[in-house]
Amino acid sequence: MYESTQDAMWGPGIDLAQEADFDLGALRVRPARCSVEWNGVSQTLQRRVMQVLVALAQARGSVVSQSDLVARCWRGLSVTDDAIYRCISKLRKLAADYPDAPYAIEAIPGVGYRLTASGAPDDGPAIASPAAQKYRFRYRASAVAAVLAILALIAAAFWINRRVPEHRPVRVVVQPFETLSNSDAARALARRIPNEVVNELGDSQIDIVLAEAGKQPAGSAGVAPGLIVTGILRDESASAIVDVRIEDGTTHAALWSMEFKRGRGEASDLPMEVAARVADVLNIAIFARTANPPLTDDSALSALLQANDMIRDWQGSDWAERIERAQGVVARHPEFAFGHDVLAAAYAGAAERISPPDRARAMSDAARREAELTLKLDPADAGAYAILSDLEPTYRAREAMLLRGMKYGKHPKGALGGIYSTEARLLNDVGRLREALSVQLIARATDEWGAPKTAQLARIYANMGNLPEAKAWIQRAARLWPNHSGVQRIQQYIIGFYGRPAEALAMIDAAGAQTPADDNQTAIWRSFIEARAAGSAQANAATIPKIREAADRGDIPRDTEIMMFAALGEPRLAIEAANLALDRQQEVQPQYLFAPIARNVRQDPGFVGLAARLGLIKYWRETGKWPDFCTDRTPECSPQLLAAIRRG
Repeated sequence: MYESTQDAMWGPGIDLAQEADFDLGALRVRPARCSVEWNGVSQTLQRRVMQVLVALAQARGSVVSQSDLVARCWRGLSVTDDAIYRCISKLRKLAADYPDAPYAIEAIPGVGYRLTASGAPDDGPAIASPAAQKYRFRYRASAVAAVLAILALIAAAFWINRRVPEHRPVRVVVQPFETLSNSDAARALARRIPNEVVNELGDSQIDIVLAEAGKQPAGSAGVAPGLIVTGILRDESASAIVDVRIEDGTTHAALWSMEFKRGRGEASDLPMEVAARVADVLNIAIFARTANPPLTDDSALSALLQANDMIRDWQGSDWAERIERAQGVVARHPEFAFGHDVLAAAYAGAAERISPPDRARAMSDAARREAELTLKLDPADAGAYAILSDLEPTYRAREAMLLRGMKYGKHPKGALGGIYSTEARLLNDVGRLREALSVQLIARATDEWGAPKTAQLARIYANMGNLPEAKAWIQRAARLWPNHSGVQRIQQYIIGFYGRPAEALAMIDAAGAQTPADDNQTAIWRSFIEARAAGSAQANAATIPKIREAADRGDIPRDTEIMMFAALGEPRLAIEAANLALDRQQEVQPQYLFAPIARNVRQDPGFVGLAARLGLIKYWRETGKWPDFCTDRTPECSPQLLAAIRRG
């Protein structure tokens, strides 16, 4: 294993969010997006692999020692030779995938590695300094550039001024995973998983170590006993199953456990799936244990982690259980601010799912009360600002609350990313998609372990008409969180509305096989795809009543009904469906009205009245921030809409 070096030869640890894009031969490397691009085709890399690529490229053709790689890419943590070699191996495979290899990586035995770019001079590729990152978006219109500059300053202020706890860090020990199988493949998989967990958390603020086989973890001098991650890999029929457990380092009480299951053909993705989920849970556990005051009660922490799992993958049917778990945390530890934040989120989610207006209103009032109490206890709790924003009645009030949260919110990591993600959703809802993309990239960089952040990024790309990027991001999300309902929903949205009919039907059939209870939803999607492929008035006439009935039964959301009508070339039906939903006080997400497939809706005269009912025209007029499709770059505004915005 390689240990920390005092000073890395090539500089400080690599923060991908601050690294500028650069070229390696014909390959465009985009560190902040963890992607590379060749002839317009993008490919996503794992974060650690991208860090190694940046470290080697910044050496400008010189040799980088293994110790320097550990210091810069793993922040000096104890890692195995295998962890380094796997990153190098993936980078070599990446180069080999292209007709003209954009770079080569040479191993210097006993020393390290050296990268040379194709067609580059001996001193290697020229890479802009991280400081140049803030100039990446200068090509944008001046108004957009100003907004992004503000967001960049806010993000920079967070990283510079984030609260550093006065206590010493909690140490996380990842033990070797056991295997109940004698196959070489199973043993290799069991070795990979702990390494991936360490890799995922290696550049965070968590003090994490990989225990050596046969040795019990021990706390370092001056470091709290911490948490222990253990796991068992077993085979069952044609599947590989991993049981993971996080326990208290002192009491050995179980705090969290989960079973992960993959078919043998997909088992290679198990380590990354386990690592992403465990990293997310550990991040919340460490935050709770190091809060002021800390949450030291094992049972309360376990309830908090279970509630956090529900937040990450919100199912409408589990709102009562989520409230119950959060109430238990608050009842035992009313001084713990984040417990009130989680309870506020549970009440807010319930308000969206409960149909009687008086009960929904009571839940909203409870959410506001708990969120405001959260901020009284801890003004830096980021999640409370996002919750309060969703409870505001107008776009301007929501945005004002989010900007306040970006200024004062500092933790926890997932909730902080949630502020940016909520702002991106708001920008989507008012048609400012280009700005929404930039903000969502910040959201994902802040909370890379949150499935919703990655899935929403994919949806934004789809709504902007960039299908290759949308597919790349949603495929990455599906590999890491294959069972996440939000990921599945957005994957269905992207493929169902923008994919080829055969591709869409295959995905719908697969979804129906996994969740037989959703047979009605599967059937309506199949009918829609077949009608869209047929492109005839007869097919539309047969399918439109089915779509209406499915929306009335709740088999599909109203937003999906609106999009389906738009995609079938029926903009007036789409507008009627939206107005009907508003008449019934049902939520309509305007972001779907700005997707490429809804262009016919925006061109319809009825869109002006709908936009007014949604509060969009008032927002555009009062703020002077017009939607993308009404700018000079994409002049799609109808004369009626222009007149409505300019009036007054």
